[in-house]
This record gives sequence, structure tokens and C-alpha cells, in this order.
Amino acid sequence: MCLAVIRDDGPVSDEGPVSDEGPVSDEGPVSGDGPVTGAPVMPGESAEPPLSGPAAEAARPAEPGELRPTGRANARLRQTVRDMVLSLAVVLAAIAVILLITWRPTPDPIRVVDPTPALSLARAQADYPVLYPADLDASWRPTSARWEVTPSSQPDPAWHVGFVTPDDAYAQLGQSATADPSFVADQVGAAKPAGEWQGWLRFDAADERALVRVDDGVTVVVSGTAPWPTLQVLAERLSPTAVPTRDPATTPAG
Repeated sequence: MCLAVIRDDGPVSDEGPVSDEGPVSDEGPVSGDGPVTGAPVMPGESAEPPLSGPAAEAARPAEPGELRPTGRANARLRQTVRDMVLSLAVVLAAIAVILLITWRPTPDPIRVVDPTPALSLARAQADYPVLYPADLDASWRPTSARWEVTPSSQPDPAWHVGFVTPDDAYAQLGQSATADPSFVADQVGAAKPAGEWQGWLRFDAADERALVRVDDGVTVVVSGTAPWPTLQVLAERLSPTAVPTRDPATTPAG
């Protein structure tokens, strides 16, 4: 006859046998501090998880000849940029000096006008011969011409034509039947009486001069910054029948 020996190891629960150290779960023995999880660490292995992504790339040893960022500023690059900036500054300074030495202001172009319309109107309305210089060559460039009442000639109109002379000075002709003495004063400017020349009264100043003549109540004034010989040529060539030389490039005077 066989005898069975029965040991009393404690109560058995649905989760397995129960011991004094606590129930045993599927994940391992359970102690009073909680279940024990994870795989055991073998000797020679690290408990840290393996690196991945950029961290793994940074931790990888560099291969021979491989260029890798260090995260530090490149001193050689800074030096190269500074040298480029300095070189550019030197070049720009040299260009500025050359421009300063060689630059010359461009003179304003002379706007040449056609005095014919204003002269024709003056001769049609005036009751005296309206004058214009005859036989002037192309170096006499008319720049203004008008027939109108001015503050110094009112109530009478005044004829005016101005020229840039061959020596690049200025000369003008003024003519009016006004009896107002301010017309002459306006034409001669700061010039003062300085004798006579061939029936003309001379007026002279440092930078302007004038010739004045009165015929049958009509005052004629030749004046400007041009030298005396140039003004005398203009006065000698005045004619009641002369007309401007037509130039297709001129603009009708307004």
C-alpha cells in the first residue's frame, strides 16, 4: 500500500501559488516592492538604451578625411570674410577718388528758340520800326524773344530778344515807345553812365554794360554781360527789315 505525503505550502490563488514573499505573476516574482520587470543585464553590456538619429551620428567615430561640424566658429572663415570686406572698401575708395578727380559738371544745354513769331507779331502791332540784328552767324544763339507789356514799359509793350554770344556771354536787345524812365533803368541794371559811342550812351559796370539810344520817342537798349566789342557789333547790325535765320532745331519762342 502506497502512502502520499501532502505538504501544506499555503493557499493557492487563481494567479498561482502564494508564498510568503507574495504572489507570483506572469512577469516574474512579485515582492513587497512591486513586480520585477525587464531582461537581466549580462556582464559587459550597458544598461543605457542604444543611440539613434543625430546623436548616433555625432557619437560615431570620424573616418579618415571626413569633415564633420564641430559646433565652434571657424576662425579662418572669419578672417577670410574680414579680408574680403577690407579689399572691397579699398576698391570703392579708389573709385571714389578717381571720380572726384575726373568728374566735371556738365553745363546746362542752351535752349535755342526761333524769334520769328514774336518778331512778326511786334512788327504787325507796333507803330514804329521794330529792330533785329542782320547777318548774325550761327554762333549767335537766340534764347528768348517776346513782345509784351512789362512792368517798366506799361502801358506800352516792349520788344525783347536775347542771345548767347560767340564768346558764350549774354547780349540782349530791348525796344519800346514807353516814356517811363524805369524802362532804361530796368535794361541797364547796375551799370552807370560812362560816356558815348557813335550816338549811343554808354553804361558800364563790373559785370554788365549797355548802349542806349532814343529815336523819335522810341528807346533802344543793347545790353548784357558780353564785352564792349560784341555789344557794338550787335548795335551796328540792327535793322528794321532783318529777320532771323531759320534753324529746324530751334523752338518757337513763347
